[in-house]
Amino acid sequence: MSRQDWQQLLEEVRTRFHVPSFSATIYHNGQVFSVSGGQRDAEAGLPADAETLYAIGSCTKSFVAGAVCALADQGLLGLDDPVRDYIPEFEMYDPYVSRHLTVRDMLCHRCGLPRHELSWYARLDVLTEEDIVRMFRYLKPNQPFRYKWQYSNQMFALAGFLIRRITGKPWQQVVREQLWEPLGITRAAFGPAEAQALGNCAVPYLYDEGRGAAYAVPHADIGAMGSAGSIYMATSELIKWDRMLLNGGVYDGRRVLSEAMCREMTSPQMIRTNDEDNAAPLRPLITNLGYGLGLMTEVFRGHRVVQHGGHIDGFMADQSFLPDDDFACAILTNLGEVRGAMVMRYVALEHVLHGGRDWSQELEQFYRQQTADQAADRDALWARRPQNAPCPVPPEAIAGQYHDDGYGTITIVPNGADLDVHLGTAVLTAVHYANQYFYLEAPHVLPGVLIEACVDIDAQGRVTAFRAALDVEGPEKICFVRCGGKEETR
Repeated sequence: MSRQDWQQLLEEVRTRFHVPSFSATIYHNGQVFSVSGGQRDAEAGLPADAETLYAIGSCTKSFVAGAVCALADQGLLGLDDPVRDYIPEFEMYDPYVSRHLTVRDMLCHRCGLPRHELSWYARLDVLTEEDIVRMFRYLKPNQPFRYKWQYSNQMFALAGFLIRRITGKPWQQVVREQLWEPLGITRAAFGPAEAQALGNCAVPYLYDEGRGAAYAVPHADIGAMGSAGSIYMATSELIKWDRMLLNGGVYDGRRVLSEAMCREMTSPQMIRTNDEDNAAPLRPLITNLGYGLGLMTEVFRGHRVVQHGGHIDGFMADQSFLPDDDFACAILTNLGEVRGAMVMRYVALEHVLHGGRDWSQELEQFYRQQTADQAADRDALWARRPQNAPCPVPPEAIAGQYHDDGYGTITIVPNGADLDVHLGTAVLTAVHYANQYFYLEAPHVLPGVLIEACVDIDAQGRVTAFRAALDVEGPEKICFVRCGGKEETR
C-alpha cells in the first residue's frame, strides 16, 4: 500500500469516529513512513503531523516494564525476585501475597486486585508515591493470587517506586537513560507541562454524542501514578521503541535490551480471559489472548500480535507489531474514546494481512448498536424501579463524612432526593433507586457505568456506613464507615 492509501484508510476511521486528529507512523519490511489527519488544536486550526505530541496513556507501561528489564539485564534485580527484597515495607491485604509477589507478578497483572481506580484517580492532587504503596495493604483482592489476569494501574505505580528504590533515581530518569537515549528519542515528555513546553502538543478532546461535537478538556496530570500512564510522545518516536522490540532488543545496530528480556516482555506471562473486552465482530478472529510484561499478546488471523492501548483524559493511543511479519504501527489520537485508535489498529492489521473486512464500517455499526442497547438497558433498569419505596431516612440523615482506609474519606451532601458524593476532586451523583439503594455515576473514570450503592442503617435509624461497588469488577461493595464527629485520617 502507498502512503496515500494508508492516509485514506485511517482518515476514514478518523471521520467515522469523530476523532479531531491522528498521527500514525508505520514500519513495514524496512520502510518507515508517517501519515496524519485532522487538527491537533481545532480552535486554532493547527494540523497534526508525525512530530505532534500526544499523551500515550498506558502505553507508558511498556517503557516502565522495559526499564525494569534493563535493570535485570544489569543484574540489579531478577524478574522472579519478591518485591519485598527491595521494598521491605511493602504490604498487601493478604500477607501471603505480601511475601510472595514478584517483579514478574507486578508487571503482568496477576496480583488478584481489581482495578480500584477511584481509590487513586480522584486523589491525585494529594497522593504521593509512598501513599500509593501504603494503600495496597487496605485494597481487597477479588481473585486468588496468580489465578486470574486483572489490569491494575497501581501495580505499575509500584513498578515506578521499585525503580527508584533500586537505582536511587526517579523512574523517568531511568527510562530516559536506559531506553530513550539509546533509541534517539527526543520528541517525548513526562507529563503535560513538559510536553506543552516542547510545543506542537495536541489538545485533548472528548466527544458529546448529544451535541454531536468534540470539546476540549484539561490535560491530565496523574502525579504519583505517573509510571502507569504519564508519557507524551510523537509517533515518529514511539515507532522506534516498537521496532526495537520487534528486532529482539536491537535498534539501528545498537543493543538496547537483551534478546531474552525482549522475549519476556512480548511472550504471554498470563492468559487474558476477558475476550468480552473485544468488540463482538472481532472475537472469532482473535485468539490466544495473553499479557507479557507491559504488553498484550494475541493471535489475529493466525498471526502473532503484540499490542497495547493507552487511554487518558482526551487521548487514546495504540501501539502494535507483528513479530513474524516485520510490521509495526504507532497510532496516536486526541480523543478520549477507546474506539478510534483501536479501530485503526485492526484496520491496519487487516490490510497488512490481506483480509477483506471493512472494520471501519463494521465496528462503527457495532458500537452504534451497543450504545443503543446500553441506553435501553438503562431505561429498563429505571422502568423496573419499585414503586412506593422511599429511602428509610431523609438525605439529611445520610449527610456527613465516611472513611475507608483504601479509598480515603468521602463527604456526602444532600441534593434534593439524591446525594452528591465528594471523593477527592470527583463529585459523583448518587441517584436514589429504592429503599436504601442508590446508583452512582463516575463518567470521567467509568463512562456509562452505573455503580450500585446503599446505606447501612442501625436499629435506631442511624446511618452507620455508605457502601459502593467502586471496583465494578466484583460484587463486594467498598464500605465507608461514618466518621465519629470529625474526618478520620490514616
